[in-house]
Amino acid sequence: MTEFSSVQLRNISVVGHSKCGKTSIVENCLYKSGSINRIGKTADGSSVLDYEPEEIKHKMTINTTLAACEWHGYKINFLDTPGYPDFTAQVQSAMSVSEAALIIVSASSGVEVETDKAWQYAEKISLPRAIFINKLDRDNVDFNNIIDELRIHFGKGVVPIQLPIGQANSFHGVADLITMNTKVLIKNQTQIYKIPDYMQSTVTDARHILIESLAEFNDELLEKYLNGEEISETETAAALIEGIVTGKIFPVLCGSAEKGIGFRQLLNSIIEYLPTPYFRTSVGSNPFTNSLEERNTEDAFSAVIFKTVVDQFIGRTSYIKILSGSMRENSTLYNSSSQKTERIGTICTACGKNILPIKRVSAGDIITVTKLQSSKTGDTLCYEETPICYEKPDYPEPMLKLAITAKDKTDEDKISPALSRLIDEEPSLKLEKDNRTGDLCISGIGELHLDIALEKLQRKFGVSAYLTEPAVAYRETIKTAAKAEGKYKKQSGGHGQYGDVWLEISPLERGSGIQFTETIFGGAVPRQYIPAVEKGIRETLAKGLFSNYPMTDIKTNLTDGSYHTVDSSEMAFKTAAGLALKKAVSEASPTILEPYCSIKITVPEYYIGTVIGGLNTKRGRILNTSNPAHDISIIEAQVPEAELIKYATELRSQTQGRGSYSIDFSHYEEVPDKIRDKLLKK
Repeated sequence: MTEFSSVQLRNISVVGHSKCGKTSIVENCLYKSGSINRIGKTADGSSVLDYEPEEIKHKMTINTTLAACEWHGYKINFLDTPGYPDFTAQVQSAMSVSEAALIIVSASSGVEVETDKAWQYAEKISLPRAIFINKLDRDNVDFNNIIDELRIHFGKGVVPIQLPIGQANSFHGVADLITMNTKVLIKNQTQIYKIPDYMQSTVTDARHILIESLAEFNDELLEKYLNGEEISETETAAALIEGIVTGKIFPVLCGSAEKGIGFRQLLNSIIEYLPTPYFRTSVGSNPFTNSLEERNTEDAFSAVIFKTVVDQFIGRTSYIKILSGSMRENSTLYNSSSQKTERIGTICTACGKNILPIKRVSAGDIITVTKLQSSKTGDTLCYEETPICYEKPDYPEPMLKLAITAKDKTDEDKISPALSRLIDEEPSLKLEKDNRTGDLCISGIGELHLDIALEKLQRKFGVSAYLTEPAVAYRETIKTAAKAEGKYKKQSGGHGQYGDVWLEISPLERGSGIQFTETIFGGAVPRQYIPAVEKGIRETLAKGLFSNYPMTDIKTNLTDGSYHTVDSSEMAFKTAAGLALKKAVSEASPTILEPYCSIKITVPEYYIGTVIGGLNTKRGRILNTSNPAHDISIIEAQVPEAELIKYATELRSQTQGRGSYSIDFSHYEEVPDKIRDKLLKK
């Protein structure tokens, strides 16, 4: 592929709800540009963009795919993103390296959950947006109703720059409000005509609305508009570009992926109106001085890795956005994040599964390289003599945590390293060993996210595993003080075994753990045996005394005992300590503690009542509610950990996918009697 300058590049993340037609739209653009020679799936269920086995099996986009094409001397890097909520991290990663987002809206479904979430993230990072209304060939769709809905959701900056010609089955072209002509599809050929007479009034009114919207922030345009002067195509386009870049205007285009209508116009609009990476400023820090530094596209080389694909045969394939300078094949770069040197071999651009090598790339371009040794997603590449390090993106916090276990014992040693490599590819997954229960746990956004991780684990690394609910780290404790004797005496010919101890036990405050003291007087228990007593106590407490859960928040005091000069031993006193402890605990009102978590839930205000009601059924305590932003509520609560194991799925159902939460361990509390009885019975 030809080398393109920064001015000739456009990086567009294509985002929207699942099944709105994102992949079909990108494929139509690739087809119109001549980058591919067919649209749709092959006999095996794959396509140019959806070709991973998991995507074929589940019939959905799971991974962000780079699809580059040339159009009239420009290069457009499309990033086709997933629409299912479990893969929102991939969407955010793609948007972080784009100069604009193309929001896809289905004419038959309108604004959906993931449309809203993508828009909110674009708003957060000040990313320019355009909207493409797809499926206008469907029955019972109304373009004006969709525009009204978009404005209700996203504000008056949503303005059509195209109108559909015909509707439903008769939809066959688009009228352009900038050029004031129409493009229609006749016998699979797009032809340009003057706007038909029957649409003149509608188009004139729509153009007035467009000009009024542009004039709100452009004084020159406003003056000409108020004076009734004619506004040229060039002036309109210039004001439109200004409005898009400043986030005041969100142009609406339209078409049909099924009929192939509107895509030449879409490609033209991307080139003409959406921002270029040229002279874009990126802010990082010097890794040695920690001082902030700005770089624009013409400064020294720097780049970020925003996506990694791991393969057991190829190794890592890294997707890289060049932020400044240029990059050549067979060069040596410095990873300022890991502070290691990387050798770059072949540089490639990608059109889905089709890979094209290139020798040199300019700032703003997106490329792939393979076999980097120490570079991961989020790392910065630069030259060692001009170091810079960019901040790593914040990925959505995983909400669903399950225990993962290898199906085959031979895979037990391989599962942790394989999962670590998989997390290189999917940073929104987390792996941790729960030291309280011994479970190896994997956390993700939702159930499908974790199911796909298991499928990739099997396919890429040959490790079969299954998921179960993680064990809850219950604990035993006591509520009153008690005292008991433990005597271990055994005679078996020759030396026997003898140990005798008296223990006092008492409860401690929550979170105090285990304390051991001794107040032996007169050598009733020789000093050399006291460590064995403590060891016997701690080992017995760790195993649990009545419900197989470790005991905590207990103080034990060795007060008295006796010994035999011949038969006493460390083992005998260790055993005696365990016997004394069991007797004392049985008389000290033992009970079970359960872990409580602090949970912070972010939901649209409309759902706050439903969510709080759900928390109340889970024995939750609401600590605080607040409204940090318009229509957004934050609920802070404490809830038993056992009630939150599948809460990610429940919250998604309660809020139609619009809720999220973060969770941290808080403290332990005594379980209610009914739950204690169930645990003891179990």
